[in-house]
Amino acid sequence: MSPTAGRRPWPLGGPPSLRGRATLALTAVAVVLTTAVAVGVWVFATQYLLYTRQNVTLGQAVANASLVQRGLSAEGLSRPQLLSQLPRETGSVSLLVDDGEWSTTSLRIGQEELPEALRSAVREGTPSRQRITVDGEPYLAVGVPLAGLDEAYFEVFPLRELDSTFEVLGVLLGLAVLAVAPVSAAVGWWVTRPALRPLDRISAAAAAIAAGDLGARIDPRGDPSLAPIAASFNATAAALEQRVRADARFASDVSHELRSPLTTMLNAMALVEAYADDLPADGREGLALLRSEVLDFERLVADLLEISRTDAGNTDLVIEDVRLAALVREALTRRAATGGGSVDLTVRADAADTVVRADKRRLERVLRNLIDNADTHGGGLTAVSVERSPDSACVVVDDAGPGIPAEERAAVFERFARGSGSTRASSDGSGLGLSLVSRHVQLMGGSVLVTDAPGGGARFVVRLPADAGTGQHP
Repeated sequence: MSPTAGRRPWPLGGPPSLRGRATLALTAVAVVLTTAVAVGVWVFATQYLLYTRQNVTLGQAVANASLVQRGLSAEGLSRPQLLSQLPRETGSVSLLVDDGEWSTTSLRIGQEELPEALRSAVREGTPSRQRITVDGEPYLAVGVPLAGLDEAYFEVFPLRELDSTFEVLGVLLGLAVLAVAPVSAAVGWWVTRPALRPLDRISAAAAAIAAGDLGARIDPRGDPSLAPIAASFNATAAALEQRVRADARFASDVSHELRSPLTTMLNAMALVEAYADDLPADGREGLALLRSEVLDFERLVADLLEISRTDAGNTDLVIEDVRLAALVREALTRRAATGGGSVDLTVRADAADTVVRADKRRLERVLRNLIDNADTHGGGLTAVSVERSPDSACVVVDDAGPGIPAEERAAVFERFARGSGSTRASSDGSGLGLSLVSRHVQLMGGSVLVTDAPGGGARFVVRLPADAGTGQHP
């Protein structure tokens, strides 16, 4: 588990993190609420403006109808003159029908522009209004019946300004809804960061324990909501640490107890080997098998003792300057002296004098385990090289085996693990060698990984921190 899992952004194509889901939920709620408010504002504002406009136009039409009614009773004014003297707002048009004769104040709007239903209703004595369109422009036509037979007054009011107001209001509300999504997402992402910070601390502590730091604990930092979780987690971690320490001490004690009978067995075997020439052929063969098994048992006890010390918290690191290329060359020389054959060491020019700060004993054990692993489980050691990068030095060990599948490369560093390749799966071994390699390299601040060797087989790469300079030490 990564300590930064809680802060990680939502990866493209992957599932959203907890922070991403919280941000999405907040954004969705904000967008829904803003949309509801915008719709409510739109409905209320448009209805109010339309209601106000209709009342104003109706009041003016009724007032002008009264003036027309009185003007018709007077003498001396023609109908067009009477209509031209009426008070009207800019853009409005007055129309009068008297005994079937129509008069208008506009050349654009006449009786043909008024709907037949509106004209019939008003001439029958029912005041009416209706929205119409003339040459693409919106208008509101209001009709008021007059006292005389077949007499009615109509007034047509422009609605362009009201429609423009509606358009501006709609654009503003739409932009507000659109702007809420990115703004609320940014605010949600910022707000959820401190809210989810306790989960980051939990994740970091769990990752540290998974990496082997059994002393990792959660500090609630005065957060009352985190305190119960921290107390429970810390109690569980403490119990786990106590159990692991107890198991490690038990393994260490058992390993120590096994060393005495093992030493006796080795001494007895050495004594018998002194008289091996006097034994029959079957006896010499049995002695050889016994020696192989006892030596394997010795390596197993040594590995168990080494790993139990680490589990018990006894790191006993002795950091010193180590010339990496020279140490690797010594390890290959010892291998050749024990009959393991000769393998050329390749040292890059920039790595010839590289010095690393490491525990020499642990680094020797790492090299020996990797070489033994290649000889025993990997079909034989084929190549070893020392390389240099700007901030690290690398030891590369290649073998001639079938390689390790990608899905098993992390598991081979676990205890008692063996690969599924035919050579590795069928060969003898405790399965602790690579686990010790990983543990020692981590304690020295480095890393180890396995990939495919260029010529086939497995390639183990040990990377240790080195100076960013030349790497040469006096």
